[in-house]
Amino acid sequence: MFVGLYGGTFDPVHLGHIHVAQTVQAVLEMREIRWVLSARPGHRQAPMTSVEHRWNMLNLVCDTIDGFVADDIEILNPGLSYTYDTVVQMRRSSPELCPCWIVGHDSFTTLTSWYQWQALLDECNLIVVERPDQQCSTPDDVEAFERDRSCDRLVPNRVGQIVRLEAAMLPVSATQVRAKVSSGGEFAHLLTPPVYTYINDHQLYAEKAA
Repeated sequence: MFVGLYGGTFDPVHLGHIHVAQTVQAVLEMREIRWVLSARPGHRQAPMTSVEHRWNMLNLVCDTIDGFVADDIEILNPGLSYTYDTVVQMRRSSPELCPCWIVGHDSFTTLTSWYQWQALLDECNLIVVERPDQQCSTPDDVEAFERDRSCDRLVPNRVGQIVRLEAAMLPVSATQVRAKVSSGGEFAHLLTPPVYTYINDHQLYAEKAA
């Protein structure tokens, strides 16, 4: 069974994230999207908000939307969080699942810098979504890698496939949310009401925006 894996720091989780997950769920007819919170990302700057706060906000979203599950696999593992390690562990613990890692095009262009990137497609499929307002050229080696594995639709019970979703995504980013909070701007329209309330109650992002 295909399962979508949506990894990220979710600092904070916002409506753009939700739209991506729901689009993948609908277009590829996936029953479940697991939101994998990156506790200690190995490829990017450390989040400005604690794991606890980010996990709580993620659960506020997943508890209210059918087919969304907050996954703490990377929180429970010590050390840095790497996509390859996560999908390997998931396949070993749940062999009936066929994981599909959801990634924005901007991150996909950096694929060759990922840990064990060449072996990653032996363990999962990749779902590449376009990020609004971002123009990223694809390096030749990543382009060749995609060309060899690209398909229009996922073949059941198979890994090693790369599918691009051309659907337009919402122009919302976590950086935008943090900046709005820090500057005292209006940001309720970028979040679900429970996450908006949580940020205000805990005074998150109020001092500075990353």
